[in-house]
Amino acid sequence: MNDTTITYDPYQHLPFLGYSSKAMPEGERFLSLMHFVESEKFRGVDESYRRYLLTLDDPIDFRLETAGVAQCRRRTDWDDVKGALIRAGMWMQLVQNQDELRAQLLRPDCSTGIDLIDQAARFIYGRLIKANQEGGEPLRRVVLTGDTTLSTLALFDRFDQIFASRLPDELVVADEPGVADRAREYAIQQYLPIRIFSGAESGALAQQAMEKASHVFSFGTGEQPSSQFAVDVLALAGEQGKVAHHIRWVP
Repeated sequence: MNDTTITYDPYQHLPFLGYSSKAMPEGERFLSLMHFVESEKFRGVDESYRRYLLTLDDPIDFRLETAGVAQCRRRTDWDDVKGALIRAGMWMQLVQNQDELRAQLLRPDCSTGIDLIDQAARFIYGRLIKANQEGGEPLRRVVLTGDTTLSTLALFDRFDQIFASRLPDELVVADEPGVADRAREYAIQQYLPIRIFSGAESGALAQQAMEKASHVFSFGTGEQPSSQFAVDVLALAGEQGKVAHHIRWVP
């Protein structure tokens, strides 16, 4: 492929926050899409090396390091999940760098020189076109929230039930414990884009979240969730006429 056809460079440093970790609950910082892709190859099999890749800020060093990694070290399911993970990473980078990437990515002829990344770009472009067409499928950006003390693994089954017919285009959560913890893990498990709101009081976070979200699902053992963020987003969703449910959790 001739270099003149390249419209988007996945190695370009356009930092974004992606999946969270215990050390970075608000989301780890990825310098480029390829930092996300190359590091995800080692999730769950070599966390130390995965985190090391994220520290490489010299483009040449990063390319040399990742080119030299033995493929036998990567996660065994990589070939099965890489397409979904690339789409998730590209989506997260795009929504956080819209001014820089809109012209590069959101075009039918987007080209990177890497087939899987080209496929991801075409998928996202097509999805956004469909979402904005009359009678199309609006984007499904879903807030998952609820009690800050509810973190049972059984929540994953409930998430699966909610999304059985259609996975969300993006998950939206607050940087808080409980249900939000499981939601952040679910995003990693399902290779979904996620947006994590943090750094402000609950009312402001709720306002920010509901500027983007289309649905809210809250889980709790009582009539009202213990999270003030959850209370706030449920109220805002009601005011805005958006889909919102608080689901009583019965062990």
